[in-house]
This record gives sequence, structure tokens and C-alpha cells, in this order.
Amino acid sequence: MPLFTYIWQKGIVSAFLTGLFVLLPVILTLLIIEWLVGKLRDALGPGTFFGDLLTTGGQAVIGPAHTTMAFWLGAGFALLGVWGLGVLVKAQARRKLANWIDGLFSGVPLVRTIYRPVSQVVRLMMVDSSDEFRGMSVVMCRFGGEQGAEVLALLTTPQVYDVGGKRRQLVYLPTSPVPMSGGLVFVAEDAISRVPHMDVDDLMKIYFSLGALMPDDADGGLPRFRPERAAKAAGGAAGATEATGAADMPQDPAQAHPFGVAKDDGA
Repeated sequence: MPLFTYIWQKGIVSAFLTGLFVLLPVILTLLIIEWLVGKLRDALGPGTFFGDLLTTGGQAVIGPAHTTMAFWLGAGFALLGVWGLGVLVKAQARRKLANWIDGLFSGVPLVRTIYRPVSQVVRLMMVDSSDEFRGMSVVMCRFGGEQGAEVLALLTTPQVYDVGGKRRQLVYLPTSPVPMSGGLVFVAEDAISRVPHMDVDDLMKIYFSLGALMPDDADGGLPRFRPERAAKAAGGAAGATEATGAADMPQDPAQAHPFGVAKDDGA
């Protein structure tokens, strides 16, 4: 028997592949992290424009003798500045600061064509249902009639529009796993139903996780199909049908039998 056939039949190869697939997510995660670190080092490390800025900031404190230490000190100052900016924005000045930055970059013709879409995507990723999506509500859109498909979406506004003489509402259809890459669709008003207990955050989690983070019924999620409940409902309906049929049956046995009932001559 060839060696490869023997190894395959003994399950050695399958066991190795099983272990490899178990470790594959960890390996890919480490590779992606290494790639991101390399990209950050190439963009912000020593010798780059931003790296030289960080090094200069550190050298202003400890002098030009220790370049590496000056770089890390400058990076620490930069991280501290970002943290302080986040505290300031989170406290009270978020909208004012965002408007000021938007006005600053929107005034430059070449920069604004890049800055505007990038800023919108970033802010959509940092979505707050009480801010960016104020007024939007989670809805279920039906496409294809009764036997069609339902899609979780966002109703952008309760306004009803006249599209070709038909009542339509503007709905945002997210995509998975990046909900922000969806599109706007005018949907028939009667094909839209509200999902009252689900908020925007829950909707985004569902799309980000490919449906793995669907909330439970009690937490605003969609009700689960339970076979025992469906069987009970079907049994109740069948019982009601039998009761109705029994009430409609004639009481005379001769009339009840489709061909009549033979009488006993000895009676």
C-alpha cells in the first residue's frame, strides 16, 4: 500500500487540515495586524513626514541627541493630544468642532471633493441613533409580494412622495458586512412595516455581523419561529374546523350515511 494512501486512510491528513482550519483565523488575524503595523510604520515611522514631525516635537523636549527616544516621546504627545481632543468633543463641543473642521476643509476646492465623502463615511461608522440617524426608524421592506423577501432597512423620513402617481417612501437599504455601502430606494408605502422595538444600533450590529448578532425577542429582535407554537395554533384551527363540520352533519344516521342505512328486518 502506498504511503500516501495509508496516511490518508488513517485520517492523519484530515486531522492536520482540521487543526489548520482551527488556527487559520488566528494566523490571518496576526498577518493582518502585522500588515497594518507595517503600513502605519511606513506612513508615520521615522524618516517619513509625520515621523519627522513627531521626532521634532520630542527633540524640543529632550534635545536632538536621542532621535529614537524623541520620536516615541513625540508619538506619546500626539496620542495625548488625540485623547484630549476626544474628551473635548465628547463633552460638549462635538457639533461645533465638526462644523468648524468641515468649513475649514470645504473651502479648499481640491480637498473638499475628497474630504466630504470620507467624513460622511467615518461619521456613519461612528453612528449614534440619537444624532446622525435622528428621525430614522427601523422598518421591514417586502419585495416580491406575499411569497417574496423581507429586508431590514431604515426609513429615512416619514414623508410620502409621489413617484409616477404612486405613494412611495424613501428607504435606505444597508448591505452586509459594511452597512454604509447600501443605497436609497423608493419603496411602496404598503410594502413597509415598522419594527418598533429595534433601534438603529441593533440594525447595524446585525449587518456588521452577517446576522450573528440578531437580538433576542425580549431585546427588540424579530420573533423566532417555534414549531411547538405553530403546531398548537394548527391544532386549534383543526379543532375549530372539526367542530364546525360536526355541527353541520345531519343527526339522522340514515341521512348521515352516504348510501343510507339498511334497516333490521327483525326490528
